[in-house]
Amino acid sequence: MIVAAKSTPKAMRYRMIDQQSPTATSEKWPGLASAAVLSFGLIAVFVIVDLLFFAQGQSFKREGGGLETASAVLYILAVVVFFIKTPMSEWLRLFHVPALMALFACRELDFDKAFTDAGILSLRLYSGDTALGTKLIAGAVALFSIYVILRTAWRGGPAVLRALRDGALWPWFAILAGVLVVGTKSVDGLGRKLLDFGIVISADLDATASLVEEVGETFIPVCAILAIAARWRGRKT
Repeated sequence: MIVAAKSTPKAMRYRMIDQQSPTATSEKWPGLASAAVLSFGLIAVFVIVDLLFFAQGQSFKREGGGLETASAVLYILAVVVFFIKTPMSEWLRLFHVPALMALFACRELDFDKAFTDAGILSLRLYSGDTALGTKLIAGAVALFSIYVILRTAWRGGPAVLRALRDGALWPWFAILAGVLVVGTKSVDGLGRKLLDFGIVISADLDATASLVEEVGETFIPVCAILAIAARWRGRKT
């Protein structure tokens, strides 16, 4: 009788934990699966629409193609997800997150070169005959971009390490996004880069590297969206 009295509550407690674990798991990162499906769905839609109506036999990974457009839209979506998921009390402290996403979206749309003869990070823009007003605006944008990147690294690095120690999921998406940024920049123009070292690669390998770069760049904002969705658990608190 005594043994049964002691063991029964314990067994019931384990059964309750087992019964609640699926719900707990689904509530731990609500909206994460939906965010992933939405992101992948957007990529598929933009690529398919591009191939059917706009590509005209060209590659979907071309400049301004479906893949690049999907990347820009996903960065904008990451900004929207940030403001939906993140508590208003955190907006000012974490403003570098949506700012970085917006800058990446502008980069995907080639805004850094669209309004000037040279890119805003090009020294030719500031040493040439460009109008002073243009130089000042471009310089301000360049400085703001550098500030956002440094602030993200300065504040995001410790936050990621703390979250990893706590066993959180979101920092893994942030780390993957960082790896993709470095990796895609490394294979960008791979044939041209290797040629500087006297290494010649085949056209097929160069094309494959280009495809890897474009696809990898598209998954950077996807990782950002998933990190934000996982971090705030689908509700403002």
